Amino acid sequence: MSNEWRQVVAALADEDRLRLFARIVDGGPDPLTADGLTTDDRRRLSTLRAAGLVSVQDETLRAEPGRFRELLTAAASAEPEPPTGPERFLTDGRLQGMPRRRRDREEVVRYLAAQVLALHEPVSERALTDRLHRRTADPVGLRRALVDAGLVTRTRDGAEYWRTTVTEFDSGLEPDTGLDEQAEEQGAENP
Repeated sequence: MSNEWRQVVAALADEDRLRLFARIVDGGPDPLTADGLTTDDRRRLSTLRAAGLVSVQDETLRAEPGRFRELLTAAASAEPEPPTGPERFLTDGRLQGMPRRRRDREEVVRYLAAQVLALHEPVSERALTDRLHRRTADPVGLRRALVDAGLVTRTRDGAEYWRTTVTEFDSGLEPDTGLDEQAEEQGAENP
């Protein structure tokens, strides 16, 4: 959203400009004209006109209530849409806690599976836990949920994991493996 609203608020924040605006809005039986204003009021009028709050039509001063509608419409359209799907349970890309409804929990687990592990990519227990840790405060619990949901399979000794199930969140998605961060860290260590 632009800062146009600031100009309107600033114009009305001055008591003398606010009084002039009130007189223009009121209109009364004899509407105000630009000719009937004092020098100070003409200066105040220029600020109100610059903010889009007042117009001059045939020397008569008219309030522009549409200006408020414009600003409200712009503010409403500038608000981001609330996340939908499993993203609504994430804060800055991290799961703060598992949803209570089973259907939501299952959806979040499928979503995170596609986020952290490519299909049939074998990874060590430690690597999977590290990837999950970037997405949740409870990576071990989430790893267990992935296995319980049948999305991830592991060796008998639990040393290696791989995802075996395609989810609705797989199309065109690059899993967050953390390799970019690891490469940057190693680059910084080995100049």
